[in-house]
Amino acid sequence: MFNLTISYRTDSDIFEAYGVLRFKPKPIEARPNYYDIAKTKTKSVLWFVSNCDPPSKRDIYVKQMQKIIDVDIFGSCGKPCPTNDRMCSSDIAGRYKFYLAFENAFCTDYVTEKFFKLYAKDTFIVPVVRGGFDYDKYLPTDTFINAAHFESAADLAQHLKELGDDPLAYSKYLERKDLYELRKGYNMGCQACIFLNTKKYERQIPDLKHWIEHGACHPPRDL
Repeated sequence: MFNLTISYRTDSDIFEAYGVLRFKPKPIEARPNYYDIAKTKTKSVLWFVSNCDPPSKRDIYVKQMQKIIDVDIFGSCGKPCPTNDRMCSSDIAGRYKFYLAFENAFCTDYVTEKFFKLYAKDTFIVPVVRGGFDYDKYLPTDTFINAAHFESAADLAQHLKELGDDPLAYSKYLERKDLYELRKGYNMGCQACIFLNTKKYERQIPDLKHWIEHGACHPPRDL
């Protein structure tokens, strides 16, 4: 029997994500020229990936995208560039307009840490997400592109191509995204301490495995 849960699930008693985005706009004089940054981009879509055959079938989805737009793949499933080499990653990312933050699986509320890293300081690239999280509800509007808004991989790819060819429209994404900063997730120990001293245990979970797994993940519905 359990009466307290801590996880990335938003229905947990204590919600613990891989990252937190905080609204913290820079002073006007400290903001770069986003249009000029957009004009320097020479590549379209970037994807760092290590799991080549995930339940989300993202590999198949990306192959469909590649019929419309260039997608360069690095990591275990593509060109050699160690994903833990920050110099390699940042040097490459600076040339690209979009980054695919596609999940391994469509699981409720799960968001990869790679997504949050795209909001690190001076990271001028637009995330493209595909997964089981309600991105539109919990994350800042118009700072990322959600694959769920498109009927197919081809439709998404066509949208990225058109947006990437419009420096002004693309720069607006960079500008809005730069209004937020990445901070580490809340200290789990502190959150648990606060909860234990201020909350009442109002529910009981007799089968934690069932709570975690039942209906949590589903196969892709966009292929």
